[in-house]
Amino acid sequence: MKTGYLAILLLALLPSLSAAGERQPKMILGWLETTEFVDSGMRIKTKLDPGARTSSMQATNIEHFTRDGAPWVRFDFTDEDMVTGREQTLHLQGPLVREVQIKRHGAPNITRPVVAQEICLYHQIYRAEFSLTDRDKFNYAILLGRVFLEDVALVDSSETFLSRPDCDGHTAVRNLID
Repeated sequence: MKTGYLAILLLALLPSLSAAGERQPKMILGWLETTEFVDSGMRIKTKLDPGARTSSMQATNIEHFTRDGAPWVRFDFTDEDMVTGREQTLHLQGPLVREVQIKRHGAPNITRPVVAQEICLYHQIYRAEFSLTDRDKFNYAILLGRVFLEDVALVDSSETFLSRPDCDGHTAVRNLID
């Protein structure tokens, strides 16, 4: 049964492999994976959700400011570090890429800032967009949506933790921001 399943997944990869270098092969990842903030080394349990369009990240104390004439955002990210098991708060900042309107059923729409951040997933550093919101009421502080996943991974919803971040010494960044 597993062999047949693997063959189907490999067939799904063929279109991306045949694009003559235009697209990199996609990884197969579980619906939960570990990501790492590049600068701090903090490892976070991360949900991969192709049903969500935009990736999002836990953020409190969100503050807009200007750096070299460009809009930026600073914020606090708090979650349990998977290595130490202790709650840790990072003081992060990034360029404001855009703002996104979130439609809510039965409630007014809200606007969230979207920032660029670098994370390590498996053996690759990605620069990606994250909408900032207080995700305290959710189980996972980071959610990777389909805009991130479309060129990176196929999600096997029956699996978790198929990869471990290992970007030590890697300097190449795969930019997922237009």
